[in-house]
Amino acid sequence: MCNCAQLDTIVNGDDEKHPLGELEELEWAPEKWATLNRCPDCGQLWHIDIAKANDIGLCIKLKNEFEWARLDVTQVRVQMMVNNHGGLSFDTCRWKKCRKNCVKGLAFCPEHAYFEMDIKA
Repeated sequence: MCNCAQLDTIVNGDDEKHPLGELEELEWAPEKWATLNRCPDCGQLWHIDIAKANDIGLCIKLKNEFEWARLDVTQVRVQMMVNNHGGLSFDTCRWKKCRKNCVKGLAFCPEHAYFEMDIKA
């Protein structure tokens, strides 16, 4: 019996509840460093990141294979970084000419924190 229905849409691979052990791999996409997987019990599709040293990265529920083909996990990662910091503050980003709100505890907006300052967690 699977637990796909009880899992969030995005599960971090560090979480012991990740679904990888139960899934069958349908496709490997080396350009994404990810696999498309299906639960043999309920048919739920999952995008599974394969991180450094074959660790499991993000596990993302998918509605269909078309969603897998066009999925860009970069924005998901940016949002997770924002969530990990508790959201946004009312402060303005310190990046030159940027007027967006900062990530809480940081001096930069989500885009500048993630892409320019390389803040990933």
